Amino acid sequence: MSISVVTTFTLTGSPERLREIAEQRAGRTCDADDMRFASDTELHMTLYNGIGSSMLHHGDGLAAEYPDVTIRGMEYFDCFDDPSFARWEAGLPVYQADLTTVFAILFPTDAAKDWPGCGAAFWERSLETAAAVADNCPHYDLMPLQQLAGPAPGWVHTSDGFATLFLRLPSTVEARDGRAVIFYPGRGRATLLEGVDRFGGVGRHRKMSYGQIAARCPELRDVLRGCWRSKKDVRRSYKRDWSLHRRAMHKRCRQNVDQTSSANWWSGEGMEIASCMEFEF
Repeated sequence: MSISVVTTFTLTGSPERLREIAEQRAGRTCDADDMRFASDTELHMTLYNGIGSSMLHHGDGLAAEYPDVTIRGMEYFDCFDDPSFARWEAGLPVYQADLTTVFAILFPTDAAKDWPGCGAAFWERSLETAAAVADNCPHYDLMPLQQLAGPAPGWVHTSDGFATLFLRLPSTVEARDGRAVIFYPGRGRATLLEGVDRFGGVGRHRKMSYGQIAARCPELRDVLRGCWRSKKDVRRSYKRDWSLHRRAMHKRCRQNVDQTSSANWWSGEGMEIASCMEFEF
């Protein structure tokens, strides 16, 4: 059975207290093999759960039982997208934040290497997410990317073969005036991210057409035109395949409708088929 939820707690306190907690919690909160000391004053506990979220439940219990220990919790489902973070001090919760990812891509930070790469992630910003990023990802920072040459002054970019990211970094380390363009030339779609800060927090994001993006970011017009033209054949193939897929789905739904008697049509079964057609088209 695959593991769907992974929860990690980091307990910070005196070495004696952490050793006592490890002895008390071994086999109770998690297996002894899933406990490790990162240092004398930091204990990591990992929980694996088949279903459901347990971070807040276990975190509240740990904080209430050990108020003299600072606790940080992190939880994610199957992969590292959209993790949740929490912190407890003196037995009380300090914050709980869900980092809702808008976009993530590998971004090279050292041009001297083939693909050193770091994960450039952008998520919906809030007061809680800002505290969570600063607390749990202290070394995450987009500002070093300014050393890379870009397609236009002030912009840097990278591509994973499917999406292309154009990023204009914040004007200062404290500013939230950065801007990013996510362009899918093979599909002809784009998304504009505004209010980007150095930690990847996004104030607003919305889908736009190629023309709208070019109008909002005129300095990128030439490079966007090049990306648009280079994927012309791919875009045409995608539209053709999607059209064929929609026709096939419509045909199957229509056949199901024809095979349903008028009595069943007004039953729940008929309504489900109608809902399917409305959802798809």
